Amino acid sequence: MPIDMPTLLLAIVVVAFSMGSAVLVSGWRLPTRDGLALWGLGLLLVAAGFVLFGLYSWVHQPWLLWLGNVLLALSFVLILLALDSFHQRRYSVWCLAGPVWLVAGLSWVFLEQPRLRVPSVNAVLMVQWMMVASSTLRCHNTSLDRGRWLLLGGATLMALVYLVRLYCLWGGCEWGLELHRQPELPQVLTYLACLVGLVFVTLGYVLMTREQAEAEFRQHARLDALTGVPNRSAFLDTFQHVLAQAARGHWPVSLLMADIDKFKAVNDTYGHLAGDAVLKAVAQRLQAGLRAQDTLGRYGGEEFLVLLPDTPMTGAATLAQHLRYTVEQLAVPWEGQTIRVTISIGVYGCIPQGVQDAQALIDRADQAMYAAKRGGRNRVEMADGLLPVQPVPT
Repeated sequence: MPIDMPTLLLAIVVVAFSMGSAVLVSGWRLPTRDGLALWGLGLLLVAAGFVLFGLYSWVHQPWLLWLGNVLLALSFVLILLALDSFHQRRYSVWCLAGPVWLVAGLSWVFLEQPRLRVPSVNAVLMVQWMMVASSTLRCHNTSLDRGRWLLLGGATLMALVYLVRLYCLWGGCEWGLELHRQPELPQVLTYLACLVGLVFVTLGYVLMTREQAEAEFRQHARLDALTGVPNRSAFLDTFQHVLAQAARGHWPVSLLMADIDKFKAVNDTYGHLAGDAVLKAVAQRLQAGLRAQDTLGRYGGEEFLVLLPDTPMTGAATLAQHLRYTVEQLAVPWEGQTIRVTISIGVYGCIPQGVQDAQALIDRADQAMYAAKRGGRNRVEMADGLLPVQPVPT
């Protein structure tokens, strides 16, 4: 059954308008950095552009073609801005405004010369879709793979459609030169490919935003909201995994339990907001003193755990002394005053044998930490004996 040009244009208008409206609704009141509003507006401009092309096929006013081409170029700018917002990077003004000015100028200069206007505008639009594909490729977040590849496939398909159209136009085809003509089958296929491409890029982008939101939710669910370090549940998961690896490889694992001395006095004297500031500052100071393979976690209240893979107990005690000293030198500014705190640290280390109970090992480090408290605070206690406090040079 033959398909006429108005039907093709109407199909694109309906699909673009429906998807644009759906994206706008789905992105309502969501963070603007997701770019969903920009993407939805871009699709609405695509629909508006093809409405103008449809009107031209009836009233034959050349300015409708000019405005429709400009709207298409602007729609791709909004799509690029959406990707820009999502990836949190910035395109240059020339990359965004240049294609629009080119389309506007070429469409106006060649308004009465379709054999020059149509190929030149198609070439610019092809470059814009190539920019969309390039921007998608530069995203290396593994959690976005499904959406990224779907978007990349759609953008590549759109660029290929314009490339095919250019090849056929330069080969003497009359595609797009007169919109009122009955389209040939290859031309119908390119329009259908455009529909598929629009669906793919839009679904890909929406999926990317959803995947990122889910990844951020999982990450935040595993982090302590105040200090930004792994929470108790996340730390225990990591600890159990490291213990299993250490048991297979027969290498030592050490654990530090650090507790802020007289933390209740800080809250009572300066208030709980000051206590929160102290907790964040101590967490940052502890984190700064660790290696990349070490893990710091908030165990609860003012207690922190430090997991040290492939570290014997003596090495862990040395690091604990360093951490104790750096916290002792910490000065937390608060409302014109300076808050100073110290920490007591318990150290326990072992070479795991078979399946180990992470909680049992934590209890050993916890007992050592309380021994440090009883011994006068601001000191390090090993689970199998006292380690004298020694100043650590800066």
